[in-house]
Amino acid sequence: MSGHYTPPPPGPDTGPLPARSAVGLALQLWLQWLYLLPWIAIYEVGDFGYVDESWAEGNITRHVLTPSRYRLERHGAQQDWEMWADKALDRGTKGALYRERGRRAENARGKNRYKHKETEPTTFIKKRYYRGIGAAGVAALAARRGWEVDWKRTDPGKAVHLVYRKPLGS
Repeated sequence: MSGHYTPPPPGPDTGPLPARSAVGLALQLWLQWLYLLPWIAIYEVGDFGYVDESWAEGNITRHVLTPSRYRLERHGAQQDWEMWADKALDRGTKGALYRERGRRAENARGKNRYKHKETEPTTFIKKRYYRGIGAAGVAALAARRGWEVDWKRTDPGKAVHLVYRKPLGS
């Protein structure tokens, strides 16, 4: 698929976002265990392992600032951020296609629960995955994989919403 993508509408800045504070990152890296250990216990006991809209997030790891992510946040170059966003996009693609196949299968069984628009694969990528490349960088990465940015739903400072435009089964 080509790398052509729909440009963002005029107005919002879609370039790289400001870097996070070095002090804030260091505090998160070292103090996260105070809230993570009880949270993990509650998560495991409560069986909150459901699947939601954003498979790009992963599960519990979205709350953890790993040493590699710390290095990325502090010193990551554009290509490092592209690799990070591409991994999130890969997880989002797998989840969106899985949900879409399930919805189509349910419709095929005669339940017709979902309208055509609801069976379109969609996902979103949160800013923690594209801070160093911006929403425009995600749009370029996504276009190579058959995704298109839904600029109406996208807030570059929070998340980029994507709709799959590649023919299914390819």
